[in-house]
Amino acid sequence: MGLFLAVLTFIVTLFIGVPVGVSLGLMGLVGVAFMGTVPLEVVAQRIFTGLDSFPLMCIPFFILAGDLMNSGKITERLIKFADMLVGRMRGALAHANIIASMFFGGITGSAAADVSALGSMLIPAMEEDGYSPDFSAAVTASSSLQGPIIPPSILAVIYGATMGQSIGALFAAGIPLGILFGLSDMAVVIYLAKKKNFPKKILRLTTKERLSIVGQAIVALVMPLIILGGILSGVFTPTEAAGVAVGYAFFISLYVLKTVKYRDLPKIILNAAYSTGTVFLLLAAANLFSWVLSTYQVPRMITNGILSISENPVIIILLIDLILLLVGTVMDPGAAIIMLAPALAPLAMQAGLHPIQFGMLMITTLALGLITPPVGLCLFISADIAKISMERVAKAVFPFFIIHLLVIGLISFSPDIVLFSPKIFGYL
Repeated sequence: MGLFLAVLTFIVTLFIGVPVGVSLGLMGLVGVAFMGTVPLEVVAQRIFTGLDSFPLMCIPFFILAGDLMNSGKITERLIKFADMLVGRMRGALAHANIIASMFFGGITGSAAADVSALGSMLIPAMEEDGYSPDFSAAVTASSSLQGPIIPPSILAVIYGATMGQSIGALFAAGIPLGILFGLSDMAVVIYLAKKKNFPKKILRLTTKERLSIVGQAIVALVMPLIILGGILSGVFTPTEAAGVAVGYAFFISLYVLKTVKYRDLPKIILNAAYSTGTVFLLLAAANLFSWVLSTYQVPRMITNGILSISENPVIIILLIDLILLLVGTVMDPGAAIIMLAPALAPLAMQAGLHPIQFGMLMITTLALGLITPPVGLCLFISADIAKISMERVAKAVFPFFIIHLLVIGLISFSPDIVLFSPKIFGYL
């Protein structure tokens, strides 16, 4: 009865529009209240322990570093650089959109930030260049998925802290997978460019102009190199790397680019604090939620339920993929990782998945929910920028969704694709 009422509380509060973090907390509270023998003080304890983790300290620093760089107007610089790289290809602006997302993801680690910042510039530009609003919004939403995969990935930090896995190993695994997601998007664009005869630009840039574009972009791209180089070489922990990234972003934005003034800092810091509070509320409430589910032995129920269907490792992995995809369509990926990772990890290990492989599978599959109805946060943002209905964007994003599913299939059944990079850097 307690479990039923807790789940009912969660569903009802979500349905009436209560924020996910609050809904998770209320569900946990109801679940603890109906245990009978467990004091309510456990609620506060579990909420506190959900945030009492040193690796999680890097999240506010990564968010602040990304906000500082984004406020420094780096978006236009990255777009120009990406356009210079792929400007001669048919459908060049769509390709530039994808490449820019790859670079931008290495700075912010957020899909929502990616689609908001790049979309506000690229969607109108693509429409002026002859692309349909549907396609412009779809390619922007799909390419934004590189943000949560390419380091510094906040989802990788959450999974690593939740499951006790190396964040450095997850970052190392995220580099080739993020690039693979970007290349898969570009493959769709190449196919559609031939089919629909997308526009092709003729770039005439002098050597001086090219060097200027590269120089402006490098200032922004050095930050992810500092983060990854420091972590993968063992010089920094992820938290220390995040602190260094904030210092670099502060120096570059105020003293080199001079696009941020001291009077802008309170607003930037307040915005980063708001974003951090949103993430940490989810983390704290999800930890309570996860503990309640474990106490009611829900993970064992899930395991027994899946094993009752089949003990074939392939079927088990496919069912795990399906669960993650369905949950990702309606729930924040960070909260879903904390809730589901402890429940599904033993089953995934039994099916032969490595913990790092399973972590990247969770991150990529849950991120795919960001472009999947009914919620589809990135679909919603891109549709709002393009001023069209979400249904039109969902239809246009379908080819990208399918090819991303194929990539997730590779992650599920080809461990070398995920693990070769962590092995190179000595994590495995």
